[in-house]
Amino acid sequence: MRLGPLLMLAAALAFTLMVSAVKVARAEMSTLEVVCWRGLISVPLCAMLVPKGRWGIQNRGWMGARVSFGFLAMYCYFTAAKGLAIADLTLIGRLQPVFLAAVAPLLLGDAERSDRRIWLVSIVGIAGCALLLGPSLALGNRAGLWALGAVVTAGLAHLCLRRLGATEDSRTVVFWFQLFVSALAAAILVVQQGALPALPSLALLPWILAVGLGATLGQNLMSRAYQLDRAAPVAAASHAAPLFAVVVDIVAFGTPPGAEVLLGGGLLLAAALALVLMEER
Repeated sequence: MRLGPLLMLAAALAFTLMVSAVKVARAEMSTLEVVCWRGLISVPLCAMLVPKGRWGIQNRGWMGARVSFGFLAMYCYFTAAKGLAIADLTLIGRLQPVFLAAVAPLLLGDAERSDRRIWLVSIVGIAGCALLLGPSLALGNRAGLWALGAVVTAGLAHLCLRRLGATEDSRTVVFWFQLFVSALAAAILVVQQGALPALPSLALLPWILAVGLGATLGQNLMSRAYQLDRAAPVAAASHAAPLFAVVVDIVAFGTPPGAEVLLGGGLLLAAALALVLMEER
């Protein structure tokens, strides 16, 4: 069993729950405000996970790229969350494994090249996504374009994670990422508004807490997954995320399931399980 894709499955679930909380918070708060309050929860938690004496980063260039692309991806993703259903947003994100499979060998070397099995599983996963969520997807609207921007920037950020995994502790990488992203969001807000973000309402506090907890868990699981396995199979394992998103839409937002849920969800689970159980050639 391949641990990297398995950890990515768990990360996908954590991120799905996180973006559901983001969608609720975005009804009253801006994207940057959500990022700031997310950091207030996640940064102390991530600091507690860093091993003693492992605070330093050796490859600061790749870390800087990770922070830059990660911040852009988060901004695009949180902005898109306000205008798209969780399921639709997650479907667009399924283009990311294909992007990674194509770009990873160019940036990280031939060792990252995917064999035919990974491409086949990716195609099966995308087909499942299309069957599951395609009827309600609208790529032409503004939120859809923000989501496409998140696909590219998040893909580049994940490649940085894969490169950092060769020299850095994944927990240290997550801590510095959360800290710098939160500080960057706060600095932009100060420049724009002349003040730090206002306190959220009491009704939003549980959702802000959920955003921070989901981000902490998801980032640590994802960083460890990329440290253990190649970028393409790890990213492709997240094809199960739309199934999680459909369940959240049904339970939390009252979206009724259709026949495509069973067929598309079956393909997604088959693709995800194939990646978890697949042995190296």
